[in-house]
Parts: sequence; structure tokens; C-alpha cells
Amino acid sequence: MAFIAREHGHLQQALGTTKLSYWPFVESLGVLVTGITAGTDLIPSETSAAAEALEDDFSPLDHRNGVHSYHFNAVGDHHLAGGDHADYSHGNGTVDSAASWFAWILPTDIATTSIMAKYDSAGNLEEWKWGIDGSGQLELELHDASASASEIGASTSVLEYGIWQFVCTTYDGTETAPVVTHYISDGSALPTDAGDGTTTESGAYVAMENTAAPLTIGCAGVSALPTEEFTGRIAFPGMTGKALTAVEVEGVYRITKRLLGL
Repeated sequence: MAFIAREHGHLQQALGTTKLSYWPFVESLGVLVTGITAGTDLIPSETSAAAEALEDDFSPLDHRNGVHSYHFNAVGDHHLAGGDHADYSHGNGTVDSAASWFAWILPTDIATTSIMAKYDSAGNLEEWKWGIDGSGQLELELHDASASASEIGASTSVLEYGIWQFVCTTYDGTETAPVVTHYISDGSALPTDAGDGTTTESGAYVAMENTAAPLTIGCAGVSALPTEEFTGRIAFPGMTGKALTAVEVEGVYRITKRLLGL
């Protein structure tokens, strides 16, 4: 227990305390997944937003130190449904703030999928979504809902099918020439810059807006109508309100890898 507490302390030092939320997936039973620091608990969900016990559909795998990965299957609409929380938003309609997203993933389908999102197109409540594009590249979309405009930055490196990978994307918070940096590691080497994070603007993007869109992990949209559903395993997803440096990304990678025993 002392080891786990120490590692979580080191992780929070690297991530900072501003808008920090992460989910170590310590649960293997039930219908509640508890987060660390700010934010809300997540509900394992399936078709039509029905709560579903982790042990029934998400096949929790205990990696080490009580930290699990969960299996997501797009066929069953399996995802984690969160609520709306101010710490999940990184814009206010006039200006953005810096942010970073991270997770360990083992995708078994390389397609257009969301790892984590606060993005409800049906309700015109899009904020951001982070995942994999149709070419298998890591992608971050920042969306200005009132202007129906986006800034989208994709990696050059392509994610691999069927192996564990640490992924992290950082955003510097600027509207003019946003700096988006993607990092990928297959677990055998330190995460490296995964290529071009230059964003492409669609429309007249100003800033994300703090909307009522819920947080989802393993899909975008709302729980009853999930979109861009992830297939494969996810472990240790999280976000923080700062653009992590390469050194800090390396620290998050090392600590979460130790906790997962990968």
C-alpha cells in the first residue's frame, strides 16, 4: 500500500493539480468506477445507457497493485459514462486553457474511435474529443460549438493493432497556431513525439465552450447514443489542466507502467 500511495503521489506531482482527474480502474465488480481528485464517478454502461456490472461485460483484468484494464466492445455499446464537471472543460467560449490527456490502450480495431470525449453533437454541445482517426493516427479535436468550428491535430505515427500502447496528447491552450503534441510508446521504450500535431482549422474557431456535455470514456456522444466507440482495452485514463512537457510525459508513462505492471 505504501508503494501505491507513493506512486500516486509522484503521478500527481507530474500532472499538477489544475483540473486533474484520472481513473486508475481499481474496481473489478459493480457499476461504479471511482476517480482520483476532481470530477465524477463513472458508470459502466451499454446499449441505451443501461448500467452494466463491470464483471458482466468489461472483463476487468488485474494487472498488478489492484489496477485493472477494462475491455470495451463497440458491438455492445460498452463505455464508461460520466457527468458534466467544470474540471473537464478547457475553454469558456472566448479563450482556451492548456490541457493534456493520457491513457494506456490496447486497440483491437483501428478505426475512428474516441478514447475520451466531452462531445455531444446531437445536442450541439461539442467541446473536445481525443482518440484515433480513420487512418489509425492519434487525434485531438477541439470544437467551438457556437461557431460550429474545429481545430484538429493528428499524429504522423500510426497506432498498432493488438498491443499495449501509452498515448498522451498535450495542447498549449492558444487559439492562434495551436500547439498540439502527441506521444506514443509501445511500452518497450520511452514515449516519443509521434509527429505532426499542427492543427487544421475548420470554420472560424475561437475557443471551446463550457457546455453540459457529459464525459465519456470509450466513446463520444451521450451514453444513450454513443458514437465512435472504442474496441479493445483501456487502462489508467486521465486528463490535467496543463500542457505536459516531454519530461513530464515520460514521468507519467513510467509511473503508470509500474502501477500496471506492464
